[in-house]
Amino acid sequence: MKSLKTYISILKRVKNRPTKFFFFLVIAIVILFLQAYMHNYNIVFLVMFLLVGVAGASSIYGVYNIYYIKVKLLSYERFFADTDSRYKLSIINEYENPSYDISVTSSKEIVHIESIKPYYSQTVSLKRKFNTRGRSTLQGIKIHSFFPLPQEMKYRDIEINKEIVVYAKPQGKSLLASYAKNSALSGEVDDFDGVKKFNQGDNTSYIHWASLAKNDSLMIKNFLYEDDNEKLHFDFKDIFGSDENKLSQLTLWVLECEKYRLDFTIKLNNDILDSEIMSTDEILETIATY
Repeated sequence: MKSLKTYISILKRVKNRPTKFFFFLVIAIVILFLQAYMHNYNIVFLVMFLLVGVAGASSIYGVYNIYYIKVKLLSYERFFADTDSRYKLSIINEYENPSYDISVTSSKEIVHIESIKPYYSQTVSLKRKFNTRGRSTLQGIKIHSFFPLPQEMKYRDIEINKEIVVYAKPQGKSLLASYAKNSALSGEVDDFDGVKKFNQGDNTSYIHWASLAKNDSLMIKNFLYEDDNEKLHFDFKDIFGSDENKLSQLTLWVLECEKYRLDFTIKLNNDILDSEIMSTDEILETIATY
């Protein structure tokens, strides 16, 4: 009785959805029953009961296969409006038996896991895109499985409910293009301490072509700046465009200042955001929730 109550409580959390194979199975059982009833073939009765038993056992095992799967949020990238970002989840099997054929589904993609050993976990990476900036919630995912037989899909909705901030979309004129005449930003051609991977928006005139020949990948010079103490100043009111365009431009400049290790201040109406006092994420959050 205790096991029955436990299984009923498990069924409340694991949902079932019949597939096309389920209807094929029902049709096969009906045909077998009619044959057995009309001709009184015991062997047909046995085959019919065997099909019912196998399907029932498969359903029970499939429920246990997915019920003990737990999900833990590990990390996530910065989320920017109208931009795909990734977050990582730990998929944990807390059952004494292996779990098979586990699919993790978000609003953007599906990641399939062939199997997870007992009391082991696997890390998956998923995409998420938010349409607007501001405070939001990283919503839940769905896990499902067709194991061991595909006559029905077993699935669970798992909540994450992580409060996050979606930053304004970084776009506009690049910082190096805006301050091209400022040697403290661009440096001299010979004053660099290595190379780094080329990213979209980087100045193409600083591409390190020798690295391309050696590594078969595009690299850019990493400059040593002449004046590390120079601080940039941005004023929200001085930026051209709508408020959303201004916030996007400021977000782009903040990220570029972080990339090139430049100190800056932003005058956002009556607020002054100082990179020497606030972290980059704090500044981006202030811009996002403006």
